[in-house]
Amino acid sequence: MGCCIESFDTAIKAAAGKIIPLGNAVANELKFQPDTKLFFVGGLVRDHVLNELFSKQYNSKDIDIILSKKQDFTRNPNITFMRQNSLGGVKLQTKNFGIIDVFQYYVDDPCFVVSDVFDFNCNAVYYSHNEKCIRPTPHFYNFILNKTIDLERVIYSPNGLEYSYPVSSLVSRALKFQIEFRERYNLNSRLSENVLYMIYNMDKTQEQKMIEYTKSKAGSIDLQNKILSEYQKLRC
Repeated sequence: MGCCIESFDTAIKAAAGKIIPLGNAVANELKFQPDTKLFFVGGLVRDHVLNELFSKQYNSKDIDIILSKKQDFTRNPNITFMRQNSLGGVKLQTKNFGIIDVFQYYVDDPCFVVSDVFDFNCNAVYYSHNEKCIRPTPHFYNFILNKTIDLERVIYSPNGLEYSYPVSSLVSRALKFQIEFRERYNLNSRLSENVLYMIYNMDKTQEQKMIEYTKSKAGSIDLQNKILSEYQKLRC
């Protein structure tokens, strides 16, 4: 990839500048309590940085946020539907942004949360709207510099209750990342040894669940087929 620290730092500053208007709009839509800090996590932040590094214009649709305070969204006229999401937070259907996932950690500084909680190192980065900057973690630097999709941690809450992805889901997600990065950015990333270990040691039940997860979460039929094809190549 030929990426150095200097070009990476330039890319994250440029990416942050493009997220600022979205941060303002989301804050206005969700009408937070005073002094609430807003952090964006997940694919939206990651893909903005990768767009800057590789001169691409992939538009990530997912909006995932962490807040510093618990909010009461029930009286917000901009929210048309709300339910619990799979990770213990809330999934909001909004008038102007579609779905927004709120991870209920409620921290002033999510550096520890993002470093040690988010599943793959390619996701271990966040945008602080109050500071107007992107904060990469050491795990994310490792992804950029080593071009390796590595499973760092399972997802858990501050009280120790785990929201662990099953092995089948992690395998599908890892293969999806590898395919999407290659197609969007010509980035020849590789799977780490711990991800390959999971793939090689899946039993028949896990394999079937992986296929089911891929078909429900991968999106297009084309991407589903690519994920399953890559999986079979590795298993052979």
